[in-house]
Amino acid sequence: MAPALEACLLENGEHVGGGAGATPQLKPVPVEVDTLKGRVALVTGGGWNIGRAIALRLARDGATVIIASRNRDNLSETVEYARQRDLDLRSHVCDLTDPQGVEGLFRDIWASEGRVDILACLAGGFGAGAALPDTDPREWMGVFARNVYTTYLCCRKALPGMLERKRGDILTCAGGGAFFPMVGVHATAYASAKAAICRFTDQLYAENMEVPDLRINCIEPGMTLSPIDLERIEEEEKASGRPHPAREMNHSPEDGAELARFLLSPAAKILNGRILSVDEDWWRDPVAVQQVGKGDLYRLRRNYL
Repeated sequence: MAPALEACLLENGEHVGGGAGATPQLKPVPVEVDTLKGRVALVTGGGWNIGRAIALRLARDGATVIIASRNRDNLSETVEYARQRDLDLRSHVCDLTDPQGVEGLFRDIWASEGRVDILACLAGGFGAGAALPDTDPREWMGVFARNVYTTYLCCRKALPGMLERKRGDILTCAGGGAFFPMVGVHATAYASAKAAICRFTDQLYAENMEVPDLRINCIEPGMTLSPIDLERIEEEEKASGRPHPAREMNHSPEDGAELARFLLSPAAKILNGRILSVDEDWWRDPVAVQQVGKGDLYRLRRNYL
């Protein structure tokens, strides 16, 4: 367990027998039914990799899912995969960096579904991978547009309805570059954009914290194998007859989907304005979740001595 989290547990828990190593005892949390049936989810970047895995997971759990991106082929492939499994999923092709494109996307959803209950902002991507003096300013800002601006535009359209209904879920997506230097690569644009998304998430929560059933959180999916990576790895595993070492060093898209699904569950109701990573597993422990929810851990904030 992380030292900061362990300290939080020791400080806030009520310990049996008073021992420092005793297990914190919490008041029982009322059990709520964990279902997405009847909820409408929009997943941007939902035609590929982590976005696709999240969209399919939400659809399997009963949500009506709309996926959106510029890549028509990826969207069509995902829709066909869902259709073969009788999942309620459809697509909308649009440029999510274009305010008019996002306006049209939401207009289409409102016309067909009437609302957006869940917004998962997975559109993004790397880019401007050159040393800073050699970067093209337009390409550098393009990374911000694909990551931060798309998140802003979609939250801007989804939030009013959530505030009116006093309920909703927003998930944003960070990356490892938000927290640690990415050694060996040129990633000032990507790292800055992902850090900006973290602060955007916490700030948006802070501005709307009075709405009790509105949750705004950020997932950090870690180093994730793409479908192309997985195909190559599976071929090499068939040839070698052994598990590929890349599986131990990287995550699958489904790992990110599992974390996203947790944040949409009643078990995560106490968490808001947080940044959770698949590289950690404390969120699988109900006691740890309750204690983290009482403090300011797992936010992108300055610590004071």
